[in-house]
Amino acid sequence: MKKLLLAAMFLIWGGNYAFGTTNEIPMQIIDETPAGNIHPYAPPRPWYIMQDDYVLTLPAFDYDYTLVLFDEEGVVVFSADYSAGTTTVTLPSTLSGEFELRLVPYAATYYYRGYMEL
Repeated sequence: MKKLLLAAMFLIWGGNYAFGTTNEIPMQIIDETPAGNIHPYAPPRPWYIMQDDYVLTLPAFDYDYTLVLFDEEGVVVFSADYSAGTTTVTLPSTLSGEFELRLVPYAATYYYRGYMEL
């Protein structure tokens, strides 16, 4: 019974990996607020971005944000602003290599960081 349950869980959560077309990019919350300035609310939960080649699928945010890609040397190679509700982002096909991905909500003291390869 346990094996059947584990197999079903794999198919539900890992189905995208079986075909090798989609990658899941885990995003970390980075808050550079000094330790003395504690927010009266809980920080947002970490989440994932789905990558299918040069197309990123994000959750629908209710705020505007900036997406920034840094290359291995820390140089910004792509930056764009997106409005609330945007769920699909297509990156330029001229990019290749490993990148640090940052999503920076407007007027926030934190940002989300993940790593991806194109």
